[in-house]
Amino acid sequence: MVALTHPDLAEDFKEGMMFVANKNYTKAAELFKKIAEQGHAEAQFYLGLMYEGGQGVTKDEQQAVSWWTKSAEQGNVLAQSNLGFMYEQGQGVEQDYQKAANWFLMAAKQGDAEAQYTIGFMYSNGDGVPRDYLQAIFWMSKAAEQGDVAAQFKVALLLLGEVHTPDNDVQQDFIEAYKWFSIAAVDGDENAKDGLEVAESYLTPSAVEEAQRRANEWIANHKK
Repeated sequence: MVALTHPDLAEDFKEGMMFVANKNYTKAAELFKKIAEQGHAEAQFYLGLMYEGGQGVTKDEQQAVSWWTKSAEQGNVLAQSNLGFMYEQGQGVEQDYQKAANWFLMAAKQGDAEAQYTIGFMYSNGDGVPRDYLQAIFWMSKAAEQGDVAAQFKVALLLLGEVHTPDNDVQQDFIEAYKWFSIAAVDGDENAKDGLEVAESYLTPSAVEEAQRRANEWIANHKK
């Protein structure tokens, strides 16, 4: 049997996605499996999704992990992020925070906002990695800039420094903390109002005005 060329794989993948769009998951799974076995990273990712959700195939989280691993090793960022979650939660694999952190970090480096937030959170708690608040705020800031509300709130908390966390070695910046609490509040974080009150208690009226100016500028540039 002659192996399919890459253009053939691409065409088969498009056909598989059409089956998905038409909710013909059995046909989609059959086609994705055929090309996934030949190394097509996106097909491997979607086949993993189908095993994870039981669409077109019998639900099997171990199979989902297996296919996502193959895809992630080829650099698929969504597969990397999903693997991080599976190892973090112990779904389809034995729970392993270190492996979870490794996969989340790979996805974070490729710009995945959820992975950036999660690896930042793991650094802040010391889950699977040494506790490191500087690494935590580094990654959470990237997620915050992409509009991740949870990251925006957490960045603001970290910027409060010792006021919020006694062993926090992040340089205090109440103006930036107020800015991110303001942005998180606009984005719907219910706890941001309390954070604003804390940050404001350390600021002069002119500093509050500057913080709000920064928040408004960020919102104007990111909420188009």
